[in-house]
Amino acid sequence: MASITSSGIGSGLDIAGLVQQLVAAEAAPVSTRIAQKEARVQTKLSAFGNLKSALADFRDQVDKMRTANSFLTRKAASGNEDLFTVSVSESALPARYSVEVAQLAQSQKLTSGTFADQDAVVGTGELTVTVGTETFIIDVTTENNTLAGIRDSINGALDNTGVSATIVNADAGSYLILTGDKTGAANNMTVTQTGGDGGLSALEYDPGAGLNSMTESIAAQDALVRIDGFDVLSSTNTIVGAVDGVTLNLLQADPGLPASLQIDNDTDTVTQVINDFVASYNALIETFDQLTSYDAESELAGPLLGDATIRGIRDQIRREFSTNVENISAPFNSLGEIGIEIQLDGKLSVVDADLSTVLDENFSNLGQLFAATDGFAVRLFDLADSYLATGGIIATRTDGLNRSIEEFSEQRDKLGDRLASLEGRLLRQFNALDSLIGQLNQTSNFLSQQLSNLPGFVQRDRN
Repeated sequence: MASITSSGIGSGLDIAGLVQQLVAAEAAPVSTRIAQKEARVQTKLSAFGNLKSALADFRDQVDKMRTANSFLTRKAASGNEDLFTVSVSESALPARYSVEVAQLAQSQKLTSGTFADQDAVVGTGELTVTVGTETFIIDVTTENNTLAGIRDSINGALDNTGVSATIVNADAGSYLILTGDKTGAANNMTVTQTGGDGGLSALEYDPGAGLNSMTESIAAQDALVRIDGFDVLSSTNTIVGAVDGVTLNLLQADPGLPASLQIDNDTDTVTQVINDFVASYNALIETFDQLTSYDAESELAGPLLGDATIRGIRDQIRREFSTNVENISAPFNSLGEIGIEIQLDGKLSVVDADLSTVLDENFSNLGQLFAATDGFAVRLFDLADSYLATGGIIATRTDGLNRSIEEFSEQRDKLGDRLASLEGRLLRQFNALDSLIGQLNQTSNFLSQQLSNLPGFVQRDRN
């Protein structure tokens, strides 16, 4: 039969509590040491996360500056936005034009004769609709031979080449309206019929063949604009390429009354690009400073103070700013020459007057300083991207720190196993001592009882 052990019965001691205190005393210094080391590693891991985020923001900013087009932005203004609006690309050149919107492009609209209502039967047969050079055919039977049925068949045709059919129910009766989806003189419509009972002839329209059952209520036409007196036709109301890099969106015709079109270098946008670049770099420097700081008064150090990785990244980026750009046609090859100065604290500042002068005198060349083969944006992007890449220096350090955190977890597991073994050993030892004390107490009680039975034995008061 297995024995039943109850700790502390023999001695009266709280053996379980005593063992717990001894185990806790054994665990405390080791647990504290592991926790302190893990906290330091976690702090470094978080610091590298902050560094990675700041580098990514800086990389994204210089990425926008790696093409010369980023610095060739233009702005355009319409002298009358009721007539036309304008958008420009980097290929547009500063200039002023006179633009007259003589007519807008429009699609053709055909109107049928009067029918009693939309349920009136028109006829059967095949209705051939042509828009420009594209044709589709509607098969009209007794199931769809009403005005509404023909409308629905045209709109539902899978090969519809660009015609919308509607019905207007007026006081005089109902009318079928066919509207071309495409503007421009080349997108005229014709409607012819064959076969059936001949009733579809009421919807024919082909002036060239003498068919005029339907009426042209709106003629298809091209847009016509005059730019500095030169005629420009377009099948749509969007004029692209009449002036290099310029798109005109025509809104209203006003023949004989031209409006101005002004195209200028967009110095405000380029100035903002430069200021965003400076701000992004300064934010990166602030991150470097925060992570490597030291407060002598409080003796508090940044999490990466003395870290070789962040020091190497910071120093390499700073060196790039002191390396001039070679083999460009601009009259400058350093940041200082366009008004970007390095301050004593390592941050950048913009001398607005100097930058403004460069933009006024060398607008088209500024981009070379950043977007040339060895331009600042190109070099800085490649450098930052290499730090952030999979397998790069930051990823390597981060992986190492994560492995350390995993090792701390393993150390805790081993400590737990060791403490469990210690607890078991202490319980066995104390239980054995408890049992021995219990036996000694029993022996003492037995001897005391035997002695008390001897003749002449007097038990003395122990007090």
